[in-house]
Amino acid sequence: MGLDNGEEIKPCTECTYLGTKIDQLGNNTTEIKHRISQTRKAICALNSIWWHKNITKKRKLHIYQNSEHFGVWCRSMANSYQRNK
Repeated sequence: MGLDNGEEIKPCTECTYLGTKIDQLGNNTTEIKHRISQTRKAICALNSIWWHKNITKKRKLHIYQNSEHFGVWCRSMANSYQRNK
């Protein structure tokens, strides 16, 4: 495919648009799976905090409140993944 000034546009297998990787078919499933994997890792890291005996309940509550928006994002990503399946 060419532009008006004679430059050629080469096809690609994937691109990044607004921070999301999209493949040549328009799917972002790989990106969603990657984000879900990152979320699982973060949740596993947080679980070690929740079950740790030497961390006070006050500190755990503080961590929870600061990570609450992260949970909202996780749920929205999971819902998006389910719709795209």
